Amino acid sequence: MKLSKDVEIDEQVDFNTLLQNEQLLQGLSLSGYERPSPIQLKAIPIGRLGIDLIAQAKSGTGKTVVFGVIAIENVNTSIQLPQVIMVAPTREIAVQIRDVVRSLAQLMPLKCEAIIGGLSVQADAQKLAGCQIIVGTPGRLLALLEDKKINTSQLKLWVMDEADKLMSDKLQSQVQAVFNRLPKTIQCIAFSATFTEELVADLSMFMKSPQQIRLTEGVPTLKEVQQYYVNIQEASSNLAVYRLKFEEAAKLLSKIPFYQCMIFVNNLPRSIELTDWLNEIGWKSGHISSSLTQDKRLSVMEQMRQFKLRVLVCSDLVARGIDIDRVNLVINLDMPWEVETYLHRVGRTGRYGTSGIAVNLIGPEDVTFLNVLEERKIQIRPLPDKVSYSEYIKELSAEEQDSLRKYRSVNIEAKPFKPVEKIRKKQQPLKKKIKKISEMEATETSVKIKRAQPKSIFIPPDLFF
Repeated sequence: MKLSKDVEIDEQVDFNTLLQNEQLLQGLSLSGYERPSPIQLKAIPIGRLGIDLIAQAKSGTGKTVVFGVIAIENVNTSIQLPQVIMVAPTREIAVQIRDVVRSLAQLMPLKCEAIIGGLSVQADAQKLAGCQIIVGTPGRLLALLEDKKINTSQLKLWVMDEADKLMSDKLQSQVQAVFNRLPKTIQCIAFSATFTEELVADLSMFMKSPQQIRLTEGVPTLKEVQQYYVNIQEASSNLAVYRLKFEEAAKLLSKIPFYQCMIFVNNLPRSIELTDWLNEIGWKSGHISSSLTQDKRLSVMEQMRQFKLRVLVCSDLVARGIDIDRVNLVINLDMPWEVETYLHRVGRTGRYGTSGIAVNLIGPEDVTFLNVLEERKIQIRPLPDKVSYSEYIKELSAEEQDSLRKYRSVNIEAKPFKPVEKIRKKQQPLKKKIKKISEMEATETSVKIKRAQPKSIFIPPDLFF
C-alpha cells in the first residue's frame, strides 16, 4: 500500500544509518519499524547530540519512536536511577508511550514505568525502584517530586509530548513546577502536531537555543483521510435528531468496510446509550470518557488494541495522541466546537501514512461548523452511495484476520435494524436524563455556534495535524 510522503523515505536508508546500539536496532525491528520516517530521520540525529529540540510532525508519523529512541540512547543501564522523564497530557498517552519504550527496549535491561495516578503516591514511588525512564502526567510527577520520591541526580533528558496541550492554561503551571525541580543542565525535547509562535515562546523557558524541525507548513489538509458528510433531516426535537444520528451511524457501520471505528460524541449519557445499543445489534463496542475509572479506561483501550472491540464510542479525551493502528473509520456523531479538535478527531484514522475515512453526521445545528471547515479549505464531500475501500484498507496479518472473524460474532448486514425506541424502553431513567441534557444543550448550542463563526475562530496560519 502506498504511504503518504510524511512517512515515506528512501528505501536505501534504514535505522542502521542512525544508530549503532544492536539491541535497540533489534528492538526496532521486532516492534515493526523497518525504515525511518522523515521525522525520525531528521530528529533522531539532533536529539542524540544532546541538543534541545522542538519538533513538529503530524500525529501518526512515528514521533513517539523519535523520543523513545533518544531516551533509550541516553540511559546507562548500569545505573538504577531515573535518567529520563517524559510528560504527557493524559494518562492514556502516558501508558501508550511507556508501551512503545518497553517494546523498543525489550532486549535491554531497562525499566520504564508510567506514573499516572490511580495509586497512592507511596505505591507509585515503589514502582520507581530501579526505574530509568519515567513517563507521567504533570500532576502525579509534581506530587512525587514534591515528596522527594524521584531522585533527580542522574536526570539527563526531559521530553514533552503533545506540548501544545501541556502548555494550555490547565496544565502549564504544573508542567513549569515539574521542570523547576529538574537539573538546570537537562536536555529538553518537545513534540506536537501543532506549533504556533506563541507556543514556541512558551517553550523557550525550558530550552537553550533549541533546534526546530517542521516537516509540514501551512493549513492542515489531512490528505490521507477521505472526509465525507451525511445530512440528517430536521426533526421535532434535539432528541429526535440524535435518534436519527444513532440510526445513521449504525447504517454506516454496515455500509462502509472497516476494521475498527471510533465514534465521537459530545455527551456522556448519549455515548453510553449508543454503546449499549450497538452491542445489542451486534457490534462489539466500548466507550471511554473522563467519567470512567483509570483501570476501566485502560482496559477498554487494551480491548481495542487486541481487536476485541470493533467500535469505540468516545469523547475528545482520545482525540489527541492515542494510536490504534486498525482504526480506519471515524464517525463524528456530534461535531466539535473547534477546528483543531476536528482535525485531531479525524486524524485518529490514516495513522502512520495509511489512508482512512471520516464521516460527519450533520444535523441542522452543525451546518455552520461545516461551513467553517470548508472556509479553511478542508475538503468534505457528500458521502457517495458506494465507498471504494481499495484506497484505505490495509493488509491484515493472519492473526488479525482470525481476530476479525472471531469478534465479529454476528452477520451485521443481514440482521434487521432495531429502532432506537426499543432499546430505550429498557433504559427509562437514562432516557429522561438524555432528554434533560438535550434540552439544556439546545440553549448551549446556540451560544457555542455563534462562537464558531469564521471571524471569531482563531486558527494559527501554521496549524496542521
